[in-house]
Amino acid sequence: MSTATELHIPAGTYSVDRTHSNANFEVEHAGVSIFRGGFKPIDGKLVSGEDGLSLEGGVSVESISVDDENLRPHLLSPDFFDVERNPEVRFTSTEISGNPDQLSVAGELSMAGVSLPVEATGRLRGPVTGPAGTPVLALSLETVIDRTAFGMVWQMELPEGGTALANEVKLVVELELAKQ
Repeated sequence: MSTATELHIPAGTYSVDRTHSNANFEVEHAGVSIFRGGFKPIDGKLVSGEDGLSLEGGVSVESISVDDENLRPHLLSPDFFDVERNPEVRFTSTEISGNPDQLSVAGELSMAGVSLPVEATGRLRGPVTGPAGTPVLALSLETVIDRTAFGMVWQMELPEGGTALANEVKLVVELELAKQ
């Protein structure tokens, strides 16, 4: 496990800059194209201390954004996120390791009423002095999850064979964090 010192992150709490951060997803549609969507704003923080690093954050499911607004109600329904019973997607790290160019973040992802361990990989940039004169860093992470493991089992068979949606979903999170 890496320490905050090895990753050159001064001790403190770094909060997500909501303007310069995003959480997106990609899933194969009809076996031939990629359907994309996202959530904004993101809430979260990275804490750097004697015990190492920890990362936690989340998004409101209601904030989901997709190119076709007619799909939004279906994504919010019990077939997918079930926003009525599960209004948030949350992540809490259990371990952050590696180096700035090959970072690994393990933790628990809670979504649609299910919490499962996930591991994301990515990179860490900074810290640099931001416009406000405080340390700023950027964290880019990716992982692939099986949506059916989170109870999102809706599917439609296509007329010529195959299915409407792949089970694998790529999650991409880009965070800018500023020291408090």
